[in-house]
Amino acid sequence: MTYRDERDALRGRIQGLEQDLQDARSSQQSAEEKRARIEQIEGRMREAEQDLQALRSELASLRGAPPQPKKSPLVVPFLLLGGTILLAMTGGVVLLVAREPLPPPHEPVESPAVATAPVPVVEPPRPETSPAPPPAAARQVAARWEGKVTRANGLPLAPGASCVVHSTLEGNGDTGRVVDLAVTCGGRPVYDSKDKLEGMSMNGYGLGEEGGKALGTFRYAVRYSDTGARSGPRTQVSLDSTQGQGAVWSDVVPIFRVEFQLPTLSMPVRGERLLAPAPAPAASAKP
Repeated sequence: MTYRDERDALRGRIQGLEQDLQDARSSQQSAEEKRARIEQIEGRMREAEQDLQALRSELASLRGAPPQPKKSPLVVPFLLLGGTILLAMTGGVVLLVAREPLPPPHEPVESPAVATAPVPVVEPPRPETSPAPPPAAARQVAARWEGKVTRANGLPLAPGASCVVHSTLEGNGDTGRVVDLAVTCGGRPVYDSKDKLEGMSMNGYGLGEEGGKALGTFRYAVRYSDTGARSGPRTQVSLDSTQGQGAVWSDVVPIFRVEFQLPTLSMPVRGERLLAPAPAPAASAKP
């Protein structure tokens, strides 16, 4: 075999090795099998390179030129190709590692709920309040004012004739009222609040209380009015003992009018108070 034939055969081997590298790259073998195959191919490529270098040295000696210890340019592609295969294999391993399924997340274990009894709501003790005292029982007294006629029209009553006012007063210590009232002049009844009313009545009253001279007695002042258009037996009246005067009249038959004077306070009445006493005025400081 000539030198050219040997070189062609060597190139054919190299091409075959390149094809083997391509097959190893696209092969679906495992990483260990690929690595072993690559090492085998690289070993055969080194042997082919040594044979090619020997042929070049022999050719140079025949031509009379010193041998050039240069590496074949085919070595670099072979080395690059081998590194690429290793990187591809390594990348495949990395991808395999990266694609490993992650462990399932740790699920927290919930502790069982402990049932607790509801806390009873304890209401604070309410302060004991004493019941309000019952209202004082109302008390009544019969008061009397003795006056005199000052003028009379329509009735045979001379000035100076007796004119007496009788009234039932009631009080419970806080308030008082006039229960009924009657006026008698010259021994003749001229007004009685108990008579039947046939018409209108504008009624008003007021009373005052003062201790009498004798222990346990009281005297009273009164203001009373019962007016309005009417017919029937009840006449009209207006009096005020604090003003010392009063009047009784009728606008229907028999028409009359009697005016009289009366004392400020009634005759003394024995019994209990009807109204609470007024507070004593504060004593003024002397300079």
